[in-house]
Amino acid sequence: MAPEQQLVFNSSVASAVFLASCLIVSCGSPTASGPTKADINGSAGAAVMTAGNSGASGTAPSAGGISGSGGNDVAGASSVAGGTVDTGGMPSGGSGQAGQGGTGGSVAATKSLDQLQRDYVDLRFGMFLHFGVLTYTGSWAQANLDISQFNPTMLDPGQWADAAKAAHMKFGVLTTRHHDGFALWDSKVSTFDVGATPWFKNNGGKDVVKEYVDAFRSRGLAPGLYYSVWDATQGIGNDTKSVTPAQLDYVKQQLTELLTNYGPIPILVLDGWSWKTGHNVVPYDEIRELVKSLQPDCLMTDHTHMADPWEVDIVNFEEPAGGFAPEGNTYPGNQDNKINSGGGNDWFWAPNISGLMSVSTIVDDHLKKLEPRWTNFLLNCPPNRDGLLDAAIVSRLAEVGGAWSPDTNRPSLPAQAPFIEHAYTPVSASSTSGDAANAIDGLNDTQVHTLWQTSGAFPQSLTLDLGEAKPDVGMLAYVPRYVNVSGGIGAADGAITSFGVLVSTDGKAFIEATSGSWAADGKMKTVTFGPVAARYVRLEVRAANGAAAVATEVTVGAMR
Repeated sequence: MAPEQQLVFNSSVASAVFLASCLIVSCGSPTASGPTKADINGSAGAAVMTAGNSGASGTAPSAGGISGSGGNDVAGASSVAGGTVDTGGMPSGGSGQAGQGGTGGSVAATKSLDQLQRDYVDLRFGMFLHFGVLTYTGSWAQANLDISQFNPTMLDPGQWADAAKAAHMKFGVLTTRHHDGFALWDSKVSTFDVGATPWFKNNGGKDVVKEYVDAFRSRGLAPGLYYSVWDATQGIGNDTKSVTPAQLDYVKQQLTELLTNYGPIPILVLDGWSWKTGHNVVPYDEIRELVKSLQPDCLMTDHTHMADPWEVDIVNFEEPAGGFAPEGNTYPGNQDNKINSGGGNDWFWAPNISGLMSVSTIVDDHLKKLEPRWTNFLLNCPPNRDGLLDAAIVSRLAEVGGAWSPDTNRPSLPAQAPFIEHAYTPVSASSTSGDAANAIDGLNDTQVHTLWQTSGAFPQSLTLDLGEAKPDVGMLAYVPRYVNVSGGIGAADGAITSFGVLVSTDGKAFIEATSGSWAADGKMKTVTFGPVAARYVRLEVRAANGAAAVATEVTVGAMR
């Protein structure tokens, strides 16, 4: 599984619910080059927009916890190409209504990454919603399913949101597109989506994504989105070694639609990417720059199955495959698991769904353990074929709400290490020994962690080619050996302990940008320098914990 988007938080309230007041401006999207339903009009901004008026922003009530009385906020007006929209305040509790926000356009940044991370982990508890064609037919990652069977005749995301509120959840994440490729909105670049189903035509063109974000916002819940880069129907990720320009454009077009048509999105969960194709085949820098250009405050995470924040804003732990957030974790985290232990169609609903988690398992074994580890618990509650949560799930969530409330005495998230906000995906790598490509492929899973491993005496080096000179290279991140166990665990064996970073514009004359030492503790390491102009960045290993140095990944970029 995996997902993406933007979030704007209100950190002044104890319950830390999102304020969601952003400025929306127009942002053109390119014409589709892949299979199209209709071209997106890049000259008119994004999607269908004209006018754009300023909507009045509501004021978030200051009540703490989850029981504040809340006020009603005025929703921002819809933007249709170039106007500004204030999305309105997100109430901190009670019955206050969240501003709906405008559609279309990009959203101006409002907070630092550090503050967004702090505010996000203060949400603590959310609802994962696996819903799509797999609710009705087929199996995990099956291509070309019969989408005519998609027929949620009683679709009611308001019921989902009410159940989430009852459990004291503060956000949701909806699977807008899973590995099978079926999109829950009427995508302009696809016919394998809700828009091509009889249900859509018979129900006034309902957009499931819009129904969801509107319902959650109206109840003061932040609406996150999930998106699988792997699309079995389009063939994106079926050949794990290559992606065509048309396939990459297809992903970008759909992400553009999701990030321009539904207002501010707090978090985008991506899946089927680093563990299927890696972050080089589908270039990480292009996807991140697209997301952040459209919604700079959208936090991104990916199902890397790594316990370090490698190329993610939020570390993601997936049970059971991705393990459990470790005791002592100080990264901003997200952990997801299914409410059912039996039945179902993988993470989706099926008639045999059974074995609901007990209140104690949810509260004592998850929420209370994850809260002091600054990790949100994202509990998957799959809607059924009517488009509703089963009564048993609704009842269980209400019981959870009666047994748990956030711990307002938990300390704030610790300060985080520097982060590469603008990564440069290398086009190639070379090394004095070992398989250099393994250090830049971005391929990580619980079963596969490709490694660059040296042989021979130190020093040894790895040189990344960025394809062209970049003016502001100023940071390197190094991920040591990862052990192939559930969740992936960084290991001290082979960890680089003494290093130098050298840069060059021509690949011949290198100058040392920085040097230093790292502890052999199995954790991801970062180092800053410059910034400097460079096309080639060399990590020189001068000493390691053992006879060989090992790297799972090496990433470089800018911090601006």
